[in-house]
Amino acid sequence: MKYWNTRLKKMAEYIPGEQPENLDEYIKLNTNESPFSPSPVVLDAIKKAADASLRRYPNPTTMSVREAFAKRNGLTAENVFVANGSDEIFTLLLRGFVDPEALAAFPYPSYSLYYTLAEANGVQYERIPLTKDLDINFADYLKKRYALVIVCNPNNPTGRGVDLGALKNFAGKFKGLLVVDEAYVDFYGETAIDLVRAFDNLIVTRSFSKSYSLAGLRVGIAAANADIIRGFIKLKDSYNVDRLAEAGALAALADQKGFKYNVGMVRDNKEYLEERLGGLGFSVVPSKANFLLVRHPDVSAKKIYEELYARKILVRYFAGAVQSEYVRISIGTMMELRALVKELEAIIKGE
Repeated sequence: MKYWNTRLKKMAEYIPGEQPENLDEYIKLNTNESPFSPSPVVLDAIKKAADASLRRYPNPTTMSVREAFAKRNGLTAENVFVANGSDEIFTLLLRGFVDPEALAAFPYPSYSLYYTLAEANGVQYERIPLTKDLDINFADYLKKRYALVIVCNPNNPTGRGVDLGALKNFAGKFKGLLVVDEAYVDFYGETAIDLVRAFDNLIVTRSFSKSYSLAGLRVGIAAANADIIRGFIKLKDSYNVDRLAEAGALAALADQKGFKYNVGMVRDNKEYLEERLGGLGFSVVPSKANFLLVRHPDVSAKKIYEELYARKILVRYFAGAVQSEYVRISIGTMMELRALVKELEAIIKGE
């Protein structure tokens, strides 16, 4: 830490879910990735892009993906920004859209990288607790003059969705920037993307990591008014999305058949797991995402996490005032979920 600045020394470190070197030995249900491969159409597009053109820089504005996403969502390319994952979008927001003396607000618990990135960029923020039902009370975000609010919808790690009417009503009252992180919206939720045309303070972000099975490519999208998009482009790294990521994202947007098939399988598997966990006595938070937040009345969340880890099954355990009571389980293949249920049965019985 000899050469670290004060901000780096003080900031909390974001700890991602485990990625063991011997990953093939584990059932991995801890980072909300898709359990299913990208479609052959998408993989073929990525392979074709891996040619001699890699000696050239990519398009600096990833215009092909901007145009394709805009067309699919009734926007223009000027309303769309493509990033190196949605995490880059949050970084740019905190770097260039919030003044040093301003204050941001994020729900708690929610995606903890919001808090880490705020600290990394010197942005003051407050964590606003969810209600006892793990919902967002928008009235809490109108009590102070917040410059930025990020709402994850559905929320991570709870999986709870936000009512679109309540979100629209809040956007009309809120004077700062409102970001709706829709990383998981494709599985069940209603999107707020149509509201971008009505509210110049609204930014909707999307990810290709979950529903499009492309976590390894790192592609995210922001939809907003043209002035905000110009700010993102001014702030971003010169070539922030590489040629392979652009080719994969473009093919994924075009291949709606493969997209819908994978999303449908995740939903079917989630409903199976909800039923089985309920039969084992777990309390399951109603989820509109590709994961479940659960707890058991007789076995602590930490013990469940540790016992599963010892049995080569990875789920997510979070320290904290609320989430430490739960484990978060990503939806896997049917074979993976059956193995999970079998081990959970054994853990509950003390075997």
